[in-house]
Amino acid sequence: MANYKRHAAALLLALAVAGGAAGCGAPSASTEAPTQDAPVSETTQPPAWTAWDPVAVTTNAAGERCFALSAQTFLQRYNTLWAADWGEDLLPALDQWTDYGVGTLSRNGGLEGRQYQTRQDPTNFAEPFLALCLTQTGDQVMEVVAGLDQKHYVQGPETLFQRKALYSLRVFFPELTEADFQTLYAQLSQDAQYAETWETPLPARVFYQDGVACYLLLQIGEYDQLHVRAADQALLDQWQAAGVEIIQGFPTADGSAAGEKGDHTT
Repeated sequence: MANYKRHAAALLLALAVAGGAAGCGAPSASTEAPTQDAPVSETTQPPAWTAWDPVAVTTNAAGERCFALSAQTFLQRYNTLWAADWGEDLLPALDQWTDYGVGTLSRNGGLEGRQYQTRQDPTNFAEPFLALCLTQTGDQVMEVVAGLDQKHYVQGPETLFQRKALYSLRVFFPELTEADFQTLYAQLSQDAQYAETWETPLPARVFYQDGVACYLLLQIGEYDQLHVRAADQALLDQWQAAGVEIIQGFPTADGSAAGEKGDHTT
């Protein structure tokens, strides 16, 4: 009987030791594992355009005033900016644009150069177009034009027209905001008059900064056109002699960057 009691006590002791060992091991199914620290997020990379070099204005061997910017670089920059905001590219490769050859196209006041034009839907003439005027050799951008058909205002395309123009300017000034552009557009439009069909249209005013001129051209029977053009002092003087108001610096929404009227020193 004494032996039986000793065996029973030993068995109970063994079970107690085993239970204690189990309690000191991995947590049971009902015990939550300790929460791990969230992985440290990678440092947000700055936007691609912060590394872009400023675009200079030059004159090529043929005497054409132009940006030191190829059409391919323009398209790459434009689509980078557009995709960052809208999730996809807007502009196709240049070989998918309509090539009108060398001339002034149908846009009175346009430059004599190699003309390209694009719409997302080429059959939809209510859609605002974007046009590139390249040097006659086709290797550098002279100006960019956004155009809006006067006959299709009622179909509401003016927002897209302004947006296409905004991103054209952002190729040269990537930090320009939509609010800044709305301020610029309002000032470009102020007191602007439509030229008669037989007149050569002139802008009411030109905003100029770092070799980039921006202005609005309006003429009866033509597309409303917002131009982003390579400019130098000689061109600014020519405009001013014709009575065009020259304003140094693009305005911002808070009014901090507007230049003084008539000041067009380069």
